[in-house]
Amino acid sequence: MTGAMEIGGLHVERSAQFPQFPKFHNEPLLEGRASIRNVRSTLDEQISNEGWVYFFIAGSIVATATAFDRLTALTGALKQLARNVKSRKCNSFEIADVTTKQFAGLVRASVSAHVRPFQAPSLREPVRSGQ
Repeated sequence: MTGAMEIGGLHVERSAQFPQFPKFHNEPLLEGRASIRNVRSTLDEQISNEGWVYFFIAGSIVATATAFDRLTALTGALKQLARNVKSRKCNSFEIADVTTKQFAGLVRASVSAHVRPFQAPSLREPVRSGQ
């Protein structure tokens, strides 16, 4: 399994502007997205020190895909999840759970995540419900 599917894996939109401290790694499974490899304990501190906000939106989003092999099913679910997050006008999400089930030669993958937006100090706005 790739690092893109690790529970706790943080995926961000590459077009978003971020401070210099996160260590980005391009994700071949998700075009236009990257994962952050900073240690979580230092990432939170660095974000705070730079004046950025990185918050947790309650509730999780789930994407499911079916294919003939596990990697294709997982990739499909992950791409669907990324589209869902983008439609909410958010720039990152964190993998919460990954499950796969196989039946009659098909693999069904389900990936759940939490939306975790980054905001620059100058872009802070109140979060409106329904976004």
